[in-house]
Amino acid sequence: MEATIATLLTLSSMLLPIIGIMLGYGAIAGEAESGALSVVLTYPVKRIDVILGKFLGLSCVICASVFSGFGIAGIVISIATSATEWRGYLIFMALAILLGILYVSLSLFFSSILKRKATALGAGIFIFFWGMIIGTIWLGIYAATGGSIIELYTGKASFPEWFWYELFLSPQDGNQTATLLAFGIKKIMGISFDIPSWVNLGSIVFSQLLWVMTPLIFAVQFFKRRDI
Repeated sequence: MEATIATLLTLSSMLLPIIGIMLGYGAIAGEAESGALSVVLTYPVKRIDVILGKFLGLSCVICASVFSGFGIAGIVISIATSATEWRGYLIFMALAILLGILYVSLSLFFSSILKRKATALGAGIFIFFWGMIIGTIWLGIYAATGGSIIELYTGKASFPEWFWYELFLSPQDGNQTATLLAFGIKKIMGISFDIPSWVNLGSIVFSQLLWVMTPLIFAVQFFKRRDI
């Protein structure tokens, strides 16, 4: 089951951010370019309702995608392997939904503050790659400050405590770590890591919720002041 989850986790960490970006990047900027947003705002609807409505609608698309994709996969895996770790698998699905919604929120934010949807798409892709490469950057900083990569992977050394803050700066890495913790997995590629007590499922989920709420709040504030 652990190997299956590792495969699905890699897939979800790549696909769901991309889906979230593609769903949200044109929600405001694209409709503003086409003139559709001007028509919507002629109706007696508040701008905050427009943003929240789009956010909730696109979030429902993410939920439906995860349930139809990973839900069916979970049933097949359960039948084929007699796996019983449903609690961990449901947490994995919930975290996958959270990751997708996080990128919907980010893409809506960029779509709200930028005039062109192409620029909003570029900003979303930048954040996506930021989440993918910051772990490598962090590892480079660790090596540059005297850390030994070889000793790290042979078990003779462990990450300093500051290294674990990276999980709160990268949505993908935080999501992957939270899923592994949900299954009680503390080994990656056969290597055990001493994880600080403050790095747990609750703290990572809280940080990911902040990743969702902060861009959404700013998106509302910018959209209220935007000239259409």
